Amino acid sequence: MPQTSFQLDAGTAQAIDELKGTLGVTTSTAVIRKAVALARIAARNASTEDTVTLLDKDGEKLNVLLKG
Repeated sequence: MPQTSFQLDAGTAQAIDELKGTLGVTTSTAVIRKAVALARIAARNASTEDTVTLLDKDGEKLNVLLKG
């Protein structure tokens, strides 16, 4: 498996640390792996306007723009 390194700004590093707990994982690699898997699903199912509609925990629709 190829190894890649990234330089992250403080905000991104903090977001990854927060997501570790939310996603139930212990490594940044696992967070990134899950994030890429989710992005892949979203991209495959985007509308013609490159948006994906998600439902929040209260059932409210959230439109996510993938491009831009």
